[in-house]
Amino acid sequence: MVGDEEGMLHLLVFLGTAVENDRMRRFLVGSVIVVFVGFVSLLTTAESIHGQEDPQPSKDPAVFKAQLLQFTLLTRKNLRDIQALPVDDSVPVDPQVRHNARQAYMLVRAAQWGMGVAIQQQTYQDPVLRLAQKRVEAAWHLARFPVDYTDVARAEYISKSVQDLSRSLKLVQQALVMLP
Repeated sequence: MVGDEEGMLHLLVFLGTAVENDRMRRFLVGSVIVVFVGFVSLLTTAESIHGQEDPQPSKDPAVFKAQLLQFTLLTRKNLRDIQALPVDDSVPVDPQVRHNARQAYMLVRAAQWGMGVAIQQQTYQDPVLRLAQKRVEAAWHLARFPVDYTDVARAEYISKSVQDLSRSLKLVQQALVMLP
């Protein structure tokens, strides 16, 4: 980063000696400053976006159980938010509703994958864990509709999302009861 600043200073010095017109010099200096500020803000934005990583699968039962618990809390909220959407198709789905639906989907997906890894690495095959994982897998597929189908008719989106999320919530709750 220091090298970039030094390079910009060399550029400014070069431009200062090459450009005799005072107005042109101010314009170029202002342009370089705007570009530099834009570049720094782009780096800051990229770092903050990168900091919000998706939930990661883990074979640790405490981790995938916590992900499933987070899924249930967020899905309850998502159900309320989706039911409160206006039926008017001309109003787009609130981006926050879609973001929360995606976050819930990512949680259940990570938990399902983590459970799958735990099952593969077991020396003793636990049939209850396998049964719980099957329920979570079904919930994972159901949680996808509100994320991917925001472009269907609003009444259909609300109805199908509520139906699928309610079913996925029940499946995850059943799986949580089975987990240690």
